Amino acid sequence: MGAVFKPKDLGRSGFRKVIEHSIRDLHPDTKDDVIKLLNSWEGTRSEERLKKMLGYDKARDIEKYQHEERRPR
Repeated sequence: MGAVFKPKDLGRSGFRKVIEHSIRDLHPDTKDDVIKLLNSWEGTRSEERLKKMLGYDKARDIEKYQHEERRPR
């Protein structure tokens, strides 16, 4: 069963919490690389690097939250 997040958790910084929760089982070096990549997001180029690091399915899940976080409110 997946983690459950309250609506208040999904504020501006909440999506970051969801992303970090989804990569918690990765190797520490890989986790650091993913966080660095997310902090310096460059669109399509970053999407391809993320897919190469994590695989298509996991990258797609993280990208969904990444796009939500960058969306203006």
